[in-house]
Amino acid sequence: MNSTVRVIVDIPIADLDRPFDYLLPEELEGEIKIGHLVKVPFGKRKISAFVVDINVKVEIDPKKLKKIDNKVYDESFFDRKMLNLYRWTAKYYHSYLIQVIKAALPPGVLDKRVRKKTVRYLRLTSKAKKKTEEIKKLKKRAPKQYLILKYFFENEENKITVKEAAQAAETYPKTVYSLLEKDLLEYYNIEVWRKPEIFKGDFLSDDFKLDKMQSEVFNEISKSIQQENQTFLYKEVLKEKRNILYFKLIEKLVEENKGGILLVPEIMMASKIVKKLKNIFNEKIAIIHSQLSAGEQFDEWRRIRSGQAFIAVGTRSAVFAPVKNLSLIIIDQEHDENYKQNEFPTYHARQVAARRVQDNNSVLFLSSPTPSIETEYLAAVNKYQKLMPDDEYINNSIPSAEIVDMKLESEKGNLSNFSTVLIENMKKTLSEKKQVFLFMNRRGFANYIICKKCGHVIKCDNCDITLTYHKEEKKLICHYCGKESKIPEKCSECGSEFIGVSGMGTEKIADEIREIFPDKMIARLDADVSDDKDKYNNILKKLKNKEIDILVGTRMAVKSEYYTNVGLIGIISADTILNIPEFRSAERTFQLLTQLLLIDQNYERKLVIQTFNPDHYSIKMAADFNYSDFYNIEINIRKKRNYPPFSRLVNIIIQGDNEKNVIHTSEKLDRFIDIHGSYDEKIGAAPAYLKKIRNKFRWQIILKFGSFRSREYLLRLIEKKFHKKSEVFDDVNIRIDVDPYKML
Repeated sequence: MNSTVRVIVDIPIADLDRPFDYLLPEELEGEIKIGHLVKVPFGKRKISAFVVDINVKVEIDPKKLKKIDNKVYDESFFDRKMLNLYRWTAKYYHSYLIQVIKAALPPGVLDKRVRKKTVRYLRLTSKAKKKTEEIKKLKKRAPKQYLILKYFFENEENKITVKEAAQAAETYPKTVYSLLEKDLLEYYNIEVWRKPEIFKGDFLSDDFKLDKMQSEVFNEISKSIQQENQTFLYKEVLKEKRNILYFKLIEKLVEENKGGILLVPEIMMASKIVKKLKNIFNEKIAIIHSQLSAGEQFDEWRRIRSGQAFIAVGTRSAVFAPVKNLSLIIIDQEHDENYKQNEFPTYHARQVAARRVQDNNSVLFLSSPTPSIETEYLAAVNKYQKLMPDDEYINNSIPSAEIVDMKLESEKGNLSNFSTVLIENMKKTLSEKKQVFLFMNRRGFANYIICKKCGHVIKCDNCDITLTYHKEEKKLICHYCGKESKIPEKCSECGSEFIGVSGMGTEKIADEIREIFPDKMIARLDADVSDDKDKYNNILKKLKNKEIDILVGTRMAVKSEYYTNVGLIGIISADTILNIPEFRSAERTFQLLTQLLLIDQNYERKLVIQTFNPDHYSIKMAADFNYSDFYNIEINIRKKRNYPPFSRLVNIIIQGDNEKNVIHTSEKLDRFIDIHGSYDEKIGAAPAYLKKIRNKFRWQIILKFGSFRSREYLLRLIEKKFHKKSEVFDDVNIRIDVDPYKML
């Protein structure tokens, strides 16, 4: 009798977010495990599915079940423990299980775009080895064939290709093919692992000595590893010190054959520690991030799964790395918003890591010079253990920062983007043969194109967002959907020809600074440039080699190892993030400014912060690097307004092609929540701040809950009711974002 297995199919819709039962064909009996990717008949087609249970007892007649078609890969991709983590993630973030599985696995697995890489070699056949005398006769009759065979006898242990065999006899490949036809040579395949290219540049310093405080931290974590589930918070200003501690902890794991994960917000920002780990521990370290090719990601993931590598280093998705004997997860700069995924499944790596160490009775090590408000609060109420007392938190010997009030500059008649203070500091820095970095958190030449007569701003037809003007391309580009268009000759509203640019971006700042410093080498580094890896790396190389005087860039340009000769950082506008209508705006502003302040250990550097809000606490506290006071102000505001960590936040986005349908569904959902919900506060239903993206109209409802139970109760009711086709228009989609980071 055929065994029954349970699978989850690769169709991410609500009605199919459940397991389906299939029979195993006889040829697959005993070969299928949890985590195997299979093909199954589903309706009139065959689709991919993952096995989530085996030897299932079914109540219906097995004859009514269909059979699995075939096994796609020989290896399984996850075990029951990882499946439980996927299920927890899907449940907590209200995503479909198949979405979580796909996010956790290397890209290209489901459609089999990636396979093992093999190289084909040649070897002597058993026939050839038995006919040595006959082969000697070839010396006169076919001398080139004889030389090839002689070469194989003399190099039996070597891997030889067709090309190498032909070269050995100074002949052509067709001579080798003749020996294949005579069954004297045969092909065989050897699997080769695709190894990621490790970034060029400096290694981490070889000075791995821990100071007294680091030694205490190291010993505390070492005691907890594999003994108890514990979460630690470590606040360290200096990136180099954090890296040395990470290295020592990973070294301990390697020595004890224990598994670990090091998460970093961006792989390029962690290039030094990554290169050093690979250089010292080689095959025991695997790298996981999106900049690798699909094949490289596949092989690195398989090396972890097989146990060849037991330390995974990577960005957000590496939290799902199938590390064996997992004992420690380190999250560097745990405050960074890159750890939260904005597309389904909308998981936060820190939260998934916390669950994973709980399941594995292992240790979570959170590290940041400026922890997130939620993390600092959990440490304050003793849910997490602080590894450095507040009075030991280093806040001296940091670069000086000066705040410039741009309102006063305007009153003096200076309407440019550069204050007198910034220009004077630039002149002084450049005269000392030092470099300048001008930071602007927006790329492009101008924020928008505006009619100077009626005030009409040109927006994307697909999105409710202003188009950004890019001077080099002479185009208007939407930074959400990518649509490009030309600048109109007349205003579409009033017909006026008085159309001009307004606002600023990195491209405009670079153009304007060239006019002030025409004899200086000026470069720009932002997302437009970083798309071209060669151009991106070339600019960083030039910066390091002092071939660039002034660099204008966004966060893409913040790479500490290239800033050793930068004597001045000028922040063109500290208000960019601060003015975003989200409750985390002050926190994000503080963290960005302190990141620039602490970019490396060059304490002689100066930071000039231009702002129209010089008295805002996030800017003042960042300039003084006063995390403690910033936290105290921010946590009191959060408590007063009932924002996390004092509530559980949910952002429900209702979007669709037809605006009326979106509004109707939003109002219907709003009434349903009022009747059935037990929430602390509701904002909406109302149009989202970004009312239209990629031709989708968007409304939103923001909910605050006092408990996990009340949140889950209402969200389950919403899913049960509004996932029915009868309740929602075909073109309308309801998206639930749990613990949102961006609510626009």
